[in-house]
Amino acid sequence: MTIILYILQNAYKSQRYQFKNDEEWHRELLASYSGKRLSEMIPENVDFRVVNASPEIGDSADSVFSPDKKHLKNMIKKHSPDIVCACGKIAQKGCYDLGIEFVPLPHPAWRQLSKDITNRIQENLSEMAGVL
Repeated sequence: MTIILYILQNAYKSQRYQFKNDEEWHRELLASYSGKRLSEMIPENVDFRVVNASPEIGDSADSVFSPDKKHLKNMIKKHSPDIVCACGKIAQKGCYDLGIEFVPLPHPAWRQLSKDITNRIQENLSEMAGVL
């Protein structure tokens, strides 16, 4: 089965989610706004993982951390993806800096991200993964 690794920016705490660690973030991700939008991009019949470009957890939505190259290398090695999707500029910069092949995607929290765009992304990734 094809494994797709989605790389986001970084986690942050909010009134609803008080992430203290990576495990808690993963558990709550798909219930969040970003997670729901990300779900629209994930093809059926693939295995997927979601990581952040930085392991840091911000105190608010304004918290932005530079991509952590060591962290990204470790995540790619750990998950051995067939396809790497970098969601947003920070994730894309991290992949570019590492010199790895990746699919650039908008971050799921992007306010202009429409259902049409997420559907096209899902279709394109399905084709890439050979699951059409």
